[in-house]
Amino acid sequence: MDKSPPGILAFTMGDPAGIGPEVMLKAFFHRNRQGFPWLYVGDPLPLHRCSLRMGLNFQPHLVSKASDAKKVASDQLAVYPVKSMLDGNLLFPGQSDVSHAAVTIESIETACRLALEREVAAIVTPPINKRVLHQAGFHFPGHTEFLGELTQTPQPVMMLAGRGLRVVPATIHIGLNQVAATLTPQLLRHVITTTYQALQVDFGLDKPVLAVTGLNPHAGEDGAFGQEEVEMIQPLCEQLRKEGLAVHGPLSADSLFHPDSRKRFHAVVCMYHDQALIPIKMLAFGQAVNITLGLPIVRTSVDHGTAYDIAGQGIADHRSLLEAALVAETISRNRFFDPELESVKSKKRDRQKR
Repeated sequence: MDKSPPGILAFTMGDPAGIGPEVMLKAFFHRNRQGFPWLYVGDPLPLHRCSLRMGLNFQPHLVSKASDAKKVASDQLAVYPVKSMLDGNLLFPGQSDVSHAAVTIESIETACRLALEREVAAIVTPPINKRVLHQAGFHFPGHTEFLGELTQTPQPVMMLAGRGLRVVPATIHIGLNQVAATLTPQLLRHVITTTYQALQVDFGLDKPVLAVTGLNPHAGEDGAFGQEEVEMIQPLCEQLRKEGLAVHGPLSADSLFHPDSRKRFHAVVCMYHDQALIPIKMLAFGQAVNITLGLPIVRTSVDHGTAYDIAGQGIADHRSLLEAALVAETISRNRFFDPELESVKSKKRDRQKR
């Protein structure tokens, strides 16, 4: 398990009826051919049909081993097939079908296994249709939680990054009326320290600087609008600063994201989903990258959904998937291939032992 993986990026299928096949093909033809080889894990049928609609010269190359992706010609996409297969009679752009679930799930499981076994350096995931998967018995809110289960990571952390901004929601897919009760000092500490360590190891920042938002308007304004800042967030930030982390907060989210303010920080830890995602999607929608922190594998994803309304029309924007691939390669190089970061990794291991 300690061996460095080969420099290969594994791409899952995503939802075969959404824009995933289209953005996959577009990103493949626009990729940096000097970078890591690409490996598609799943049934190539949606790619084949999409290429025909778009008039692309798509050439899949089936491989039985992930490492064979390095031997494939640059104009061909290495395809690692899974056992589940799609029914071509039930595959149409923009039309979800529960029969798509099995191969979608197996694609994620297989890519994750390849990453855990160090057969690939990272996995990159196009969007999935959670409703279809749930109809098939999938019991996870989304990719992040499923990958946490597959890698035995109790609390993976979600980061979105784009155009110089990185945001991390402490709580993710829960209702607003559950946020205050879900936030605990233990959860918030975990999110902040996981983010800090990822910035060091995965992004190569020796001394990251983090901003932490408040939960309430104006960061509670000294208790006038809520007690969470006074009772939990501020004491935790103070304790983390004593432990050597450059953590600033709690800060008011309404004034934190303008250019002069956000340039002071390498990442912003927010209290709930929309507090984090609204700023990043206003700034970099279609170009931002979803990164799962805290996993023993490298995983990145797009910042958008399946977009059934435009599936099959040839107008989907592939830039988020392409950026996700670039970020996955950068993180992989930092984590697995950059000897200068060994000292940072050692410090991380020492902190975890204490």
